[in-house]
Amino acid sequence: MEIIHVLHPLSSLCTAKAEPCVMVLGFFDGVHLGHQELINRAKKIALQQDLKLAVMTFFPHPKQIIGSDQTPKKYITPLVQKAKIMQELGVETLIVVNFDSAFANLSPFGFIQEYLCGFKCKHAVAGFDFRYGYKGEGNMEKLKIEGKRFFEVTEVEKFEIAHEKVSSTMLRNLIENGRFADIPAYLGTYFQSHGTINSSYFRSKNHQHFLVTLSEAFLTPPPGVYLIEMQNDGNVYEGIAYQTMEESNQESWHLQFNDYLPLEDMKIHIKWKCESTKKLNQMTDMRAVY
Repeated sequence: MEIIHVLHPLSSLCTAKAEPCVMVLGFFDGVHLGHQELINRAKKIALQQDLKLAVMTFFPHPKQIIGSDQTPKKYITPLVQKAKIMQELGVETLIVVNFDSAFANLSPFGFIQEYLCGFKCKHAVAGFDFRYGYKGEGNMEKLKIEGKRFFEVTEVEKFEIAHEKVSSTMLRNLIENGRFADIPAYLGTYFQSHGTINSSYFRSKNHQHFLVTLSEAFLTPPPGVYLIEMQNDGNVYEGIAYQTMEESNQESWHLQFNDYLPLEDMKIHIKWKCESTKKLNQMTDMRAVY
C-alpha cells in the first residue's frame, strides 16, 4: 500500500502520479465495522470499474484544530495502526491530509476540486454524516450536487448493530469506561494498545511481572484490573494488567503472566479483553520490588 502525506495547499507533485480511483472519505478512528463496510463497498465498486482503491483520511483530528480543546488527542487507532489495518483491508493508496487551519478554511467546492479531482477520484464513497470544507458546510447532498460533473458518489447509510449506531464516539466511551468485553462486537477485534517494558522486570515463583508505560498515542484504559492477551513469536499469553489506586502516573501499568514470555523487544502489543474478577485491593503493589 502506498501512503501519501500531503500539506495544504496541495502540490502538483503529490498528484502527478495519481491514478483513477474509488476514494473513501473519513477520519476512520478505530476502523470499526462501520468503517469496514464503507471500505468493502468501495472495494466492490473499484473491482467492477477497474479502478484503484484509495482512502483519504486526515491527521490530526479536526477537533484538535477547530475545537475549543486543542490539546493533542488520543486515538483508538493512531495513524500507524490505522494504516496497517487499511492495508489488511485491501486499500491500495492511503492519502493522509495534514489537517491544519489553512485546510480547515478551504471551501467545500475547493476540497472537491483540489483534493478529489486532484487525486483523480472517479467515484467517492462516504458515510451519510460525512462533512467537509469550511465549518463542515459540505455534506453528502452537496457532494452529490457539486461533484456530479467529475465523479459518481455513493452515500453509505448508518451502520447499526442491535439498533445502535456503530461509531468512533461509541467505542471511545466503551474504552474510557473499561468495557472491553463489549468492544469486539463493534470493532471486530479487541481494543489494542502499545507499550514499552521498563528495564526492571522479574519472575517470581509463579508469575512473570512487567512494569509497562503505555503509548500516549492510544486511548488509556481507566484504572482497574483487566484480563489481557499478548502474542510473542506465534504464541498467545494471557495475563492481568492493573494499576494501584495510589499510582500517580496513569500511564504506568503492572502486567502479570503465569507463563514465561521470552521477550527480546521491549515494545509490546496488548489486547484488552475484559475486566478481571480480581479487585485492586487484592493485587500486590509491585512498585516496592523495583
